[in-house]
Amino acid sequence: MNKVLWLDCSAGVAGDMLVGALLDAGGDRMAMERALASLPVEGFSICVSHVEQASVRCTDFDVVLEPGIETHDHDMAYLYGTEEEAAEAAGAHEHDHHDHEHVHGHHAHRTLAEVLEILEGAGLTAGARALAERTFEILADAEAKAHGATRETVRFHEVGAIDSIVDVVAASVLVDALAPGAVYLTNLTEGTGSVRTAHGVLPVPVPAVAAIAASHGLPLAISEREGELVTPTGAALLAALEPRFEMPSGLRLIASGYGAGKRAYPWANYVRASIGEIDAADEGRILKLECDVDDMTGEAMGAVIDRLLAAGAREAHWIPLGTKKGRPSWQLQVICMPADREALELVIFRDTTTIGIRRCPMERTVLPREAVSLEVTLPDGSRAEVAAKRVTLPDETTRTMPEADAVAELSAKRSLSYQAVWQAALAACAADGGSRGEV
Repeated sequence: MNKVLWLDCSAGVAGDMLVGALLDAGGDRMAMERALASLPVEGFSICVSHVEQASVRCTDFDVVLEPGIETHDHDMAYLYGTEEEAAEAAGAHEHDHHDHEHVHGHHAHRTLAEVLEILEGAGLTAGARALAERTFEILADAEAKAHGATRETVRFHEVGAIDSIVDVVAASVLVDALAPGAVYLTNLTEGTGSVRTAHGVLPVPVPAVAAIAASHGLPLAISEREGELVTPTGAALLAALEPRFEMPSGLRLIASGYGAGKRAYPWANYVRASIGEIDAADEGRILKLECDVDDMTGEAMGAVIDRLLAAGAREAHWIPLGTKKGRPSWQLQVICMPADREALELVIFRDTTTIGIRRCPMERTVLPREAVSLEVTLPDGSRAEVAAKRVTLPDETTRTMPEADAVAELSAKRSLSYQAVWQAALAACAADGGSRGEV
């Protein structure tokens, strides 16, 4: 059996809603609290409680900010009211905290580098840190596109505030501890109208959400409901999880949880997170897609491979061919799950010059695998964690190998050679059950 995570966002998604749903489904609360306690920021605490949404028991994850730290994220009068109502809401906030004006809005405007520095200083596993960093990189790219800046120069407003950083870290830790083999996303619903933000009154979906949905293929369904149902933080977390959009056959649900939203809408406002298992036999059914092209450069083919892998391909590569009239050509080959076929064919038709794609069903044997984090001793004597993959063979023995991207990242951060870190990671894998001779 392979564990999967299924997210139903029929009422939209925000960071705190996703955290609540993961906790309600049985997420590792202790791991989350340890990680949040290690964040090198002050001015917040968390409160986990239960509320009802349309008679459904939900978990509410609340980031409680100290007086003087401004947030209007759940203030309906400020978000959707007239200028007078918004000014009155803001005035009430300032009046409540007039003794703390020196910290009003403290650290609400951060650059990506400043956020990444916070994440680097926290006690996170390699997997949780990578997911949190990826989320903020997606946010930075979306905000940069919306405001004519770059990833390096854009300044976060709402999403750079303490509560958003806490939401992203909490969600990343919970997903990392769950370690699903795949994430499935259905029913991502957005509203209409406008919402007041740090950039002024913006149409829904706000530009950052629209940019994330377009760049990462999120199936954003626009409803007739008034209001912002999908926040930039929620959209970025979903995109960072690289979800699939068609449910697999043979899914057996083992737990479900509901995370409550805090904005007062007249409908049930929650995210549902379900944990399930897929029989290995279903994982063994795959498709092979292939096509031949003779008028593309190697660089263009490389870009196609990257996009196919980002869109859910299990494997993608090309091989050189000699075709009619002696033309040098490429044959693109893609291995995918049947549910991902249409999305991958769209990438192939859009980003190559082919006018036809061949496909055939195939079967395969798949070893059970899990993502793990191993402690390694580096050549300079220091210790660090590196992400690895552990597989179980038919005779119940295991084999563990480091993730190349994690090794590259660690070598860059510690100013050590890739090979030195790779050999240290192999030694840790050998102790875990792998072999130093496997590369």
